[in-house]
Amino acid sequence: MKSNFYKTLLLICFGLSLAQTGFAQSLKITGQVRSASDKLPLPGVSISIKNGAGLSTTDTQGNFSVNVPLSTVLVFNSIGFLSQLVTIKNENVLIISLSDDIAALEEVVVTGLASGIKRSNLANAVTSISSKELTGTTPPQTVDKALYGKVPGANIRANSGAPGGGISVQLRGISSLQGASQPLYIIDGVYLNNNVLRTGRSTLSAAGTQGEDDASNRLADLNANDIENIEVLKGSSASAIYGTRANAGVIIITTKRGKAGKTRISFSQDAGFSKLQKKVGAATWNEEKIRLFFPKETQDLELKRYQDALSSNGITDFEQLIYGEIPAIWSSNLSVSGGTEKTKFYVSGNLSDEGGIIKHTGFQRKSIRLNLDQKINDWINFSINSNYLNTNSDRGFTGNQNVSGTSIGYIGGYTPNYYNPRPVNGIYPDNPYSADQNPLELRDRGINNSKINRFIQAANLNLHFLQNEKANIKLAIQGGVDYLNSRSKQYLPDDIQSQKSLENPGDLVIGSEQNTNVNLQAFLIYGQQLNKFHFTTQFGGVFLQTQSNQLLNRGQGLVNRQENLKQAAVQSILSQYDQKVKDFGMVFQEEINFEDKVISTFGVRFDKSTLNGDADKFYAFPKASTAINLTKFDFWKVPVISQLKLRVAYGQTGGLASFGDTYTSLRPVVTGGLVGSVISSTAGNRDIKPERAGELELGADIGFLKNRIVLEATYYNKKVTDLIQDLKLAGASGITLKKVNAADLINKGVELSLTGVPFSSKDLSWTSRILFWKNTSKLTRLKVPAYTAGIYGPSYGTYLFKEGFSPTAIVGTPQLAPGQYTVYGDSQADFQSSWYNSISFLDGFSFSSLLDWRKGGKIMNITLYNTDNGGTTKDWNEDYNNNGIPNGRDREGKGAGVYVQDASYLKLREVAFNYTLSKKFTQRFFRNAVDQIRFGVSATNLLTISKYKGYDPEVSSFGTGATNTGSDLFNFPPSKRFLFNLRIDL
Repeated sequence: MKSNFYKTLLLICFGLSLAQTGFAQSLKITGQVRSASDKLPLPGVSISIKNGAGLSTTDTQGNFSVNVPLSTVLVFNSIGFLSQLVTIKNENVLIISLSDDIAALEEVVVTGLASGIKRSNLANAVTSISSKELTGTTPPQTVDKALYGKVPGANIRANSGAPGGGISVQLRGISSLQGASQPLYIIDGVYLNNNVLRTGRSTLSAAGTQGEDDASNRLADLNANDIENIEVLKGSSASAIYGTRANAGVIIITTKRGKAGKTRISFSQDAGFSKLQKKVGAATWNEEKIRLFFPKETQDLELKRYQDALSSNGITDFEQLIYGEIPAIWSSNLSVSGGTEKTKFYVSGNLSDEGGIIKHTGFQRKSIRLNLDQKINDWINFSINSNYLNTNSDRGFTGNQNVSGTSIGYIGGYTPNYYNPRPVNGIYPDNPYSADQNPLELRDRGINNSKINRFIQAANLNLHFLQNEKANIKLAIQGGVDYLNSRSKQYLPDDIQSQKSLENPGDLVIGSEQNTNVNLQAFLIYGQQLNKFHFTTQFGGVFLQTQSNQLLNRGQGLVNRQENLKQAAVQSILSQYDQKVKDFGMVFQEEINFEDKVISTFGVRFDKSTLNGDADKFYAFPKASTAINLTKFDFWKVPVISQLKLRVAYGQTGGLASFGDTYTSLRPVVTGGLVGSVISSTAGNRDIKPERAGELELGADIGFLKNRIVLEATYYNKKVTDLIQDLKLAGASGITLKKVNAADLINKGVELSLTGVPFSSKDLSWTSRILFWKNTSKLTRLKVPAYTAGIYGPSYGTYLFKEGFSPTAIVGTPQLAPGQYTVYGDSQADFQSSWYNSISFLDGFSFSSLLDWRKGGKIMNITLYNTDNGGTTKDWNEDYNNNGIPNGRDREGKGAGVYVQDASYLKLREVAFNYTLSKKFTQRFFRNAVDQIRFGVSATNLLTISKYKGYDPEVSSFGTGATNTGSDLFNFPPSKRFLFNLRIDL
C-alpha cells in the first residue's frame, strides 16, 4: 500500500511538472500584418499552423492575437501576397510584412462580358495594372500617361506636351489604315467616349486637317486616384467577346469600392512644379551670318537691327522666354469608404490644377464619385456608380501653321534672336519675321480654351436564382451612360499683329459638342459541377447607342474686346453634324474547367451595326482558348518550378467603317439664284463590311521558387483583313472616290515579362520587373494602286502603302525610279523595353523607379526644315563636312533622309522616394485617430537620353490617326514634373 501511494504521488508530480512546462512555453502573440511595399495594414489575412489548423484572421486594421507554444511555425496567407512562415520564439509582438504576389494567380481577370477567370487559369496575355502601379510611384498627369512602360505590346505617342493629355495608344501594331486605331475603353461596364473633340484651331492656322487641332483625348477627364485596376486586352484572341469595336484592343477600367468594416478616410495632397524636359538650343547670329542669310537688299536693315540689339542688351533666348515657365502643380484627393456586409460605399473628390511651361496654358480638373453596393438578400444585389467630371484646358498656340501667325513655336523658329518681342508700356512691338506676328502677343492675348462637363453613370443588378455546391444560375443586368458636353473657344483679337492686315480682323471660333454613349446588356450565367469538371455557360445580348452633335461657328471682323459671334461682320459655319449609331450583339460563351488543370473556353459573338453597309446583317466573331497548368498534375515532380502553364488562344474582332462611308452625301449649290443640292464626288458603298482581325496567340507562364520569379512569354500572329481603302475612280461620272474593302495586313510580335522578388525579409523587400516587346507589320494585299500618304510629302518623309511593305514604312526623296522612293525606315520601334523596381527598407522607407527604353523607329522632324529656313537651328552655323557651307544651307535639297531621324530613347519615366511613419509614432501622437502617414518626393520624365534633335522622339503631330504617327512640327514640348506627396489614412 505504501509503495502504491508513493508511485501515485510521483506520477502526479510528474504530470504537474509537464503541465507547468507546457504552460511556461505557451505564448500569447499579438501583432499586425502589413504590406511590405507601402506598409498599409492588411485586413482578412488568415493565420494558421504549418500543416495544421487555422487559428485566426486579421481585423480591419491588420491586427491579430493567437496563443501558441514556442517553436510553432505560423503561416500568414492573403490573396495578392506571398505566404510567409514565421517561427515563434521569445517574442510577444510580431510585425509581419507580406510581399506582393507578383504572379497574382488568384486575381480575377475579365474573360466574358459578365464573368471572369482566375489569372492562374487564363489562356491569354492580359496585362493588369493595379492602383499601386498606377499612382503609387508618382501621380500621373492623366490616366493614359500612366500606361507608359507598363503594357508590353503598347506603342504610346504624345500628341502634345501640353497639360491635360493628348495621347495615342496602339496595341500590337496596326489594326486599321483609316478607321479605329485606338483601343475601346470600358469603365465599370460603361463604353467610354475617348474621342478627340475638334476645336477649330487648325482653321485659324490653316494647318489643313482637323487632326492638327492639338486637342486632347478624353481619358484626361478621369481621376486616376479612383481606379482600382486596369486590364489591357491587347489582341483579338482576348478581346473577341467585344466584337466589332475591339480591333484595336480593349482597356477595362475598374474603380474602387467600399469594404465592410470601419469607415476609412484617405486624404492625399500632391504639390510641385514642372519645367521644360530638355532644351534644344538655337543658332547665334553675327554680322557674317546676316550677310550670308539675308538677301542683299535687306542686309543693311538687318545689320542695324542686330547692332541696336547688341547695344541695348536685346539678344533674346526665345526658348527660355517661351518655354521657360516653371508652373505650379497641385492635386488634392479625399475618399471615404466603408459600410456593412449589406451596404458598402466609396465616395471621393478631386481638385487638381497644373500649369504649362508656356505662360497662360494649363489644365484644371474637378471630380466627384459615388460607388454604392447593396445586398438586398441572398439572391439580389445591385451596385450604382456615379461620377461627375469638370475639366478646363488652355492649350496655347503650337503646332503647324500656314497663315495668320498662329503657332508660337513656328514664329520663334523663323525669328532671329536679336529681335526683342517684349512689350513696352503694354504695347507689343511688331515682328517683321514669320507671318508678321509677335510670339508673346499671340501667347498673351490669343485664347485656345476647352471646357468639359461630363457624367459617367453605371448600374448593375445581379439575380441569383440558384446557389449551391453543385450549380448556380445568375442573371446579370448592366447599363451605363457616358454624357459629355464640350465648349471650346479660339480667339485672336483684331489688333493683334497678324490680324491687322486682314480684310476682317478679329477671328473667333466657338465650338459646342454633346456626346452620349448608352449601353445595356443582360446575361444569363449557369455554372455546373459534374464530377471533376466545372462548366460555366453564359448567353446574353448587348446594345450600344452613340450619339454626337457638333457645331463649330466662326466669326470674322470683330471689334476690339468683342467676343460675341453675333457682332462679327462675317459669320459662317465651319462644321456641323448630328450622328447616331446603334450596335447590337448576341454573345455565347462556354468555359470547361478540369480541376484547374485544363481550362478551355469557346465562344462567339454576333454583331450588327448601322455603320455597316447592311445594317441588319449579323457578323460572327468566334473565340477559343485552352490553358494547361502542368504543375497541377500529380506527375509533376520539379519543385523548383512552381507554375508551368501553356496556353493557346484564337479570336476574331471587327473594326467598323466611319460614319458616312455607306451613303453618298449631298453638298449645297446655288444655281441661277436658287438654292439646291448636288451629289458629292465621294460615293457611298452599301456593300462595305467591317474590317476583321483574326489573331493566334501562343504563350507560356513559368513560375520559379514558389513564384518568386515569374516569366511570361507570348507570341502572336494577327491578320487584319477587309481593310477599308479609298478607290479613286475616273472623274467623267462626277464620282471620283469610293470607300471599299481592299487591303489585308499582318502583325507579328513577341512579348516577354520577367518579374521577381530578388530579396524579401522583414527589413528589406525588393520587387523587379523587366518587360520586352516588339512588333512587325506588313501589307499582304492591296487592291488599289500603291500610294504614299503624309501631310508633307516625299520631300520630308511620307508613308508608303504597298504590298510587301509595312504600312508604317517611311519613304522619301531622292526618287529612285518613277513612283519609287528611297526607304528610310519604319516609325515602329525595333523593340521596346522597360525596367520597374520597388524597394522597401528600414521599416518605412521605399524607393521605386521605372526606366523605359525604345530602340529604333523613325520620326519625321519637320521642325528642322522650318528652323533651317529661319536660320535658327542649333547647328545651323556649323559645318559638319567641312565643305565651307553651313549646315543649315547644306541640308537644303539633300532629300528626306535629312528629316527622317532616329527616335530611340531611354527615359526615367517615374521615380519616387517615400517614408511611412511607424505605427508606434502615429499611435503615440495621434492615438487611434490616424492609421498611417506617408510622405515623399516623386518625379516624372526626370531624365531623357536620346540622339533625336527635337524636343521629344515620342511626339505625334496628327492626333490619334492610324498610321501617320511619327511627325514633329513645333509641337508643345514635354515637361518633367517634380512633386511632394503626402497621404494620410484615418
